[in-house]
Amino acid sequence: MDSLMMKFITVLTSVSVIILLLLIYVYYKNLKKIKSSFTIGLLIFAVLFLMQNVVSLIYYTTMMDYYVPAVENHVFIITLLQTIGFAILLKITWE
Repeated sequence: MDSLMMKFITVLTSVSVIILLLLIYVYYKNLKKIKSSFTIGLLIFAVLFLMQNVVSLIYYTTMMDYYVPAVENHVFIITLLQTIGFAILLKITWE
């Protein structure tokens, strides 16, 4: 049975994907203006995290029934902290 916690984790991961897409957009625009290794690094950083979150999202939606309740709290905390971190990075980057 799908738990409410896993559904919330799926929503948080979806929010992370959206934030990462926005970060990639900004980093790509910056890369066109400023061709530096730092900008390339930021773009690669965001793309790798995007890939990780898309894979996680696929696992959460297709294998939700296999997550035991003891793992849900850990996955929730990690996902929440990651989403908050990405949101802060987006806010700082957007300014």
